[in-house]
Amino acid sequence: MVRKITRRFAVFIYFIFAAFFLTACLSPFLNPSNWWFFGFLGLLFPYLCLILLAFLVFFLFSRSRWSWLTIICLLVGWKSISAVFAMHIGKGFDKEKKKPGSVRIMTWNVRSFMGEDDKIKKTGLTLTHMKMFDLIQTYSPDVLTLQEFMTADSGKYFNSIWHLTRHMGYPFFYFSRDAERRDHLSNGTAIFSKFPIARCGIFPLNKAEADNTESMIFTDLAIGKDTLRIFTAHLQSFGFMQRDYQDISKIKNDPNERLGASKNIFRKMRTAFERRGLQADFIRSMLDESPYPEIFCGDLNDVPNSYAYFSARGDKKDAFLSKNFGLGQTFFSFSSSFMRNLSTLRIDYIFADPRLHIIQSQRIPVVLSDHIPVIADISTSGD
Repeated sequence: MVRKITRRFAVFIYFIFAAFFLTACLSPFLNPSNWWFFGFLGLLFPYLCLILLAFLVFFLFSRSRWSWLTIICLLVGWKSISAVFAMHIGKGFDKEKKKPGSVRIMTWNVRSFMGEDDKIKKTGLTLTHMKMFDLIQTYSPDVLTLQEFMTADSGKYFNSIWHLTRHMGYPFFYFSRDAERRDHLSNGTAIFSKFPIARCGIFPLNKAEADNTESMIFTDLAIGKDTLRIFTAHLQSFGFMQRDYQDISKIKNDPNERLGASKNIFRKMRTAFERRGLQADFIRSMLDESPYPEIFCGDLNDVPNSYAYFSARGDKKDAFLSKNFGLGQTFFSFSSSFMRNLSTLRIDYIFADPRLHIIQSQRIPVVLSDHIPVIADISTSGD
């Protein structure tokens, strides 16, 4: 009797997880600006998938017909599964060998060139600056797209643009200058190139009154006889501050503070999901208008099973999925050990036009910013 009740209870729990999984599969199709709940389900999707796989193993061993439900769920959710889990076991990234006629492109949210222990009050060329520039030189990308880029035109802070253009071989650049701060400091998105820029443009992503988001920019690069349009953008983040990370700790460890802390975190996440939904629609419209093959690089601040990801990607090739294996975490939180250990947080991407060919790709496993850089070699010759 007890065994029968236990089995029925397990099947009941199984149905609940299957229902949540199938609902989460709708996340790529429903804009969180109207359906914010699906933004949260998108974050849970990889874990729901793993739970269903565990149930599948259990039912297969027990020779139960309920295993078919998991198989059906996984088939229904294959679009999302194939975006979350990269399934190509490659040979690694050969940074010394670049195929003739290809373009090496790197995208990186550099966090204003501040490492874990750096403060904005530091002056001149910091150790984090030097390590980041050394890494860039080691891989020698032809095109460099940077988010949360900071430079100084004068004063006591370091002029990052001057260093990249004069000393690192990137004579062509475009910078959004979204925010001007004290001592002539400027922040925004930037594209640096070894190829001439034929045209460039900027599209503000502040789609709500309270937004303070960096702009999407593009450059048309003249590469031999071809022209490529390179986009980069930085979508709305959750905007967690130190107090919010303390709230996350309270949710885990303090039952008395759990409810209030959960409300604060929930409110910020909901707002970010809604704003990213609007921004993703705008990005899609701008990509669709490109007269040239395009490459989108940037920090979407959202996971692969999300509306923002599928909107920005469209029919493009995800460089990581094309050549790598696993989950590909690109966010490394300095402030929260909980978020630091979430291997599912792949939020930085390189998307290539279907007319282009991805030769090799890698997320570079270094922790200098709170984001991990992503790099790819892309050919204009097609597959």
